[in-house]
Amino acid sequence: MTTETITSTTEDKPDAAKVSFGKLWDTWGVTGIFLILLVFTPFIAPGFLEVENLQSVLRESAYVGIVALGMTFAIASGAFDLSVGGQLALTSVVSLMAFSGGGTAAAIAAAIATGIACGLVNAGLITQLRVPPFVATLGTLFVFRGIAYLLTQDGPKILPYDQIDSPFAKLGSLNIAGLPLPFIIMVAVFAAGWVLLRRTAIGRRTLAYGSSPSAARFCGISDTTIRMFVFGLVGLTVGIAALTYITRVWTADGSAQDGFELKVIAAVVLGGTSLKGGKGTLIGTFSAVFLVSVLNEVLVSRGVESAYQRIVLGCVLIVALTIDGLRTRFAAPGSFRRALTGLLPGKATPTAS
Repeated sequence: MTTETITSTTEDKPDAAKVSFGKLWDTWGVTGIFLILLVFTPFIAPGFLEVENLQSVLRESAYVGIVALGMTFAIASGAFDLSVGGQLALTSVVSLMAFSGGGTAAAIAAAIATGIACGLVNAGLITQLRVPPFVATLGTLFVFRGIAYLLTQDGPKILPYDQIDSPFAKLGSLNIAGLPLPFIIMVAVFAAGWVLLRRTAIGRRTLAYGSSPSAARFCGISDTTIRMFVFGLVGLTVGIAALTYITRVWTADGSAQDGFELKVIAAVVLGGTSLKGGKGTLIGTFSAVFLVSVLNEVLVSRGVESAYQRIVLGCVLIVALTIDGLRTRFAAPGSFRRALTGLLPGKATPTAS
């Protein structure tokens, strides 16, 4: 058995005669819901489709989307990282500290290095100490936020207003051909991620490992290599995302983006990446990021209180998990038809006595 044999189970095989619920949802589900939301948005929030507002949505979506790419790899490998909110807070604080001491180059280097370091800490806990990913990343979520709070005991770190024209500040404010630079960075990250996932050996091995860890190990795929790769990648994406985040809000402390991990995981699962692993769709993740972001922007524009916004986000996450369960249940061609047949009177599947 080879890696290619395992990964072939994660590819959709064309079959014009048999259509499953999973295939329909993966192809059209998120995009369809997103388009429906866009159609009704002007009626719910007048003025939403104005250019300035759309640019704001694209800018705001960037840091969520960039981290969602890394999370797609993690979930496709059969794990997930609950610490990304803490990583974002800590990385943002360290980057602003570095900027005050060394300028734009130092801030960018500090953000990338801190993000990767956080990811490798998670990977080390999982691979060397054998701590389950859920427990390890839940613990480091509080550790990373705690460190960020310690670094900002004397007040939040702030990007000075006299630096508005600096190259660092322009990372979050510059528009190129009408498109916000953070959005362009996000698109570039997704393009690189797609190549990495679908056109490289490590990408195929990640999917293979998520599909069947035991079979992957039998083929010589190392647990340690996969874990170090996916969690290091998550950290890298957090470092990049932090740069687009802090140059938009200009301030950071330990409370930055509380609940950020829920937004990211909801987008990834809603986009079609299975929590069971072995399957990742970056196109679905890309669409789902904007679905969640537009929904959040509509709530904000309507003056919905933050408490209710959290309730809506929680409901979105529940829906995403429910869809993931239905996708798994009806993944096989004809399974949805068989389930309906079993519910019809006189059509129940006979059982053995």
